[in-house]
Amino acid sequence: MKQALLSLSVIVLIFSYVQIGKGKEDNLIYIVNSLEKLNADINEWSIYYKYDDRYVDSLGTFRKQEAKLKNKYPNFKWEEEKVKDHHILITGNATGNKFSEQILLTALKEGNRYKVLHTYSYTGENWSKDKYLKLTKTLDNRNNLYFTVKSKMLPSEHQNLGKTANILLDKLLAKPVEQLTEEDFVAVSAYKNSWENSLQTKNNEKMNLQVGLRKKTDEKLISLTIGNPIITVEY
Repeated sequence: MKQALLSLSVIVLIFSYVQIGKGKEDNLIYIVNSLEKLNADINEWSIYYKYDDRYVDSLGTFRKQEAKLKNKYPNFKWEEEKVKDHHILITGNATGNKFSEQILLTALKEGNRYKVLHTYSYTGENWSKDKYLKLTKTLDNRNNLYFTVKSKMLPSEHQNLGKTANILLDKLLAKPVEQLTEEDFVAVSAYKNSWENSLQTKNNEKMNLQVGLRKKTDEKLISLTIGNPIITVEY
């Protein structure tokens, strides 16, 4: 059920995300540096980028964009799915040593034209600042960029997940906005004032950071996931 709610939140918020302007600090690098100061071991990081929507008058123009992508990413494996005349979904995937990439290109028929949706995602096990900067340096609009970092950390003795979450938010200089607390799982939506991006919660409050903590009874370490402005993966 939590995974279903997460997926729904991602779908709703991905397309309503608005960024006022580019902040002075790089949000993902800030998160990674904060985790390292907490002695948390990063085991996965990901970026999700949604290109600005565009419209084309014919499938021929859409096919030209598809051809450019396939030429630019020759190592990707491509698949196509058609749903009658309603839409066409082109999926490209590439995997390597401890990383994966995916491109989605969709044409949605709207009257006599097509709306084109284009997304790119990258997931890696080993954090690399150089790789991250290389992946993002050519992006047209950083307003559409999402980050998620997964890590594991050792909790303080006799410290519950809720208190651990609050300590973490203090370290990140973020204010909690909404929180779900269970015995072995805590999810917090928060707002960091120095980041100029934000989403509106259902209570019309600003948020630009999500934190998820989970602990299994047979494990000593806490699984910690942080996303800006939201977590875009299951956790």
